[in-house]
Amino acid sequence: MTRCFKIVSIISIALLVGLQYSWATPSLTVSTGKPIYEYGDFLSITFEVSQLTGEPAVIHIVDETGKTSSPIHVQLSKLNSTIIAPVPFYKTNYSPGIYHIDVEYSGTKTSISYKLVDSGRIAIPSQYKELMKSWARGSPPDKNLANVIRELIHFDIIRVPGYDSQTIHAVHIPAWFKNDVKWWSDDSITDNELGLAIQYLMKTGIISV
Repeated sequence: MTRCFKIVSIISIALLVGLQYSWATPSLTVSTGKPIYEYGDFLSITFEVSQLTGEPAVIHIVDETGKTSSPIHVQLSKLNSTIIAPVPFYKTNYSPGIYHIDVEYSGTKTSISYKLVDSGRIAIPSQYKELMKSWARGSPPDKNLANVIRELIHFDIIRVPGYDSQTIHAVHIPAWFKNDVKWWSDDSITDNELGLAIQYLMKTGIISV
């Protein structure tokens, strides 16, 4: 009788431990690809969990003003998973500063931060790229490219000291500049190289917008 009682007790304890383990919240560790990002970089986030529950990880990104992004749901299929943002950091949608990433996964919460700095590297937003590529192929007139350059200056993506956007400027863009844009559209030169070329040509008066 005593032996049977001991066996039943051992089984009960084993079942209890197993039940507690099954209901335990998973551990969660989150990290970014690097602590400091520049414009043109893609944010990457790595998740490490102790178990797969079938629930998504829910991400909120919070800026220095406390503004929070809409929830981003990430379905984890591995204990170690990395996601990369589909769009890089642009000045048109991100200000320099410290950002916090709040993550919740099956009841477990954690938070990390990263810093976005303006190092001077130029990153041209995708909405301008298509228009510039079309211009290089001969579609829109020069004034359309001039408007793009003005907006790049307005958002401080391209820096031209002394440029007054309120002043009406005669538009002049040399035809040979299309070669630069074509090289850029073929990824032969970077956003930064094209942006620096535009800055130089604006400062020297070769391009006027």
